[in-house]
Amino acid sequence: MKETVKFILLALVFWGAHLAKAQQEDGDVESTDTTEFDEQNGTNHTSGGNRVGRIMGGVRGSSANKAYSVLMTLYGTSTVYTAGAIISNTEILTSASALKSAGTVTKFSIAAGIGTSMYQVVYVTYKSHEFQPGFDSATLANDVAIITINETFAGVANVQTIAIATTEIAVSTTTRTTCVVVGRGQMPNTAASGTMDQTDYELLTDQECTSAFNQAQPSSILCARSVSGYACNVDSGAPLVCNGQLYGILTLQTGCTPSTPKIQKFAKLAVIRIPWNTPTISTPPRKNYVSCT
Repeated sequence: MKETVKFILLALVFWGAHLAKAQQEDGDVESTDTTEFDEQNGTNHTSGGNRVGRIMGGVRGSSANKAYSVLMTLYGTSTVYTAGAIISNTEILTSASALKSAGTVTKFSIAAGIGTSMYQVVYVTYKSHEFQPGFDSATLANDVAIITINETFAGVANVQTIAIATTEIAVSTTTRTTCVVVGRGQMPNTAASGTMDQTDYELLTDQECTSAFNQAQPSSILCARSVSGYACNVDSGAPLVCNGQLYGILTLQTGCTPSTPKIQKFAKLAVIRIPWNTPTISTPPRKNYVSCT
């Protein structure tokens, strides 16, 4: 009799596990590791996800803006939460200073194709990364790095590459250029919203940037001021998009002091050679031929 009861109990346990798994599969869309991604966004913490550091006061990201954005966790000497932009079918552009802050990275978690919630993601695997040769961790000059993945983003649902701006925007104090930054969503009570959010920024002049940080910045750095909401420390590497093109990458953010408006530094992509590992093809001089008759 005892053996029969034990068998029935075991059967119920296995059936319950099967139902739980089926429900999870029905609820997930293109997700291969939702638990890891939930932890990245604070939703598995006993504190109820009250981790400060995401997009504050923003709005839900549009499908177009989420398509080129990725969220990453770098596991190294330190665990660093960062973001990036998809610039080709195999490459992600992010912040070199954020990547460097993780120390020796042993594992990357990279999520793209984020849908209406953080459960709707596509995971890709890390292949290699490379810092821009001119990157200076002290001044943040040329603060970009390229991460290459093993797979391809081609044909992946809700994923799209974004073009890098090659022309500087003329910044004026009278006519501001408004841009958008995309990152992890967070509600006013600091709890994770479970979505990818976006917020508006306006470009500042070099003089305004110098004044804000009490020193001149490298030519490859731009400053932008938050208009509605702002990005925080787990949004380092987030894309700054102006006029439909990738214009900046958010530098390493080490804190998230509530303040609006907030002035932050971005790598100015229009003056940085990307990709830098592409050989320059020189055009041979044209020869003048003289015909003899």
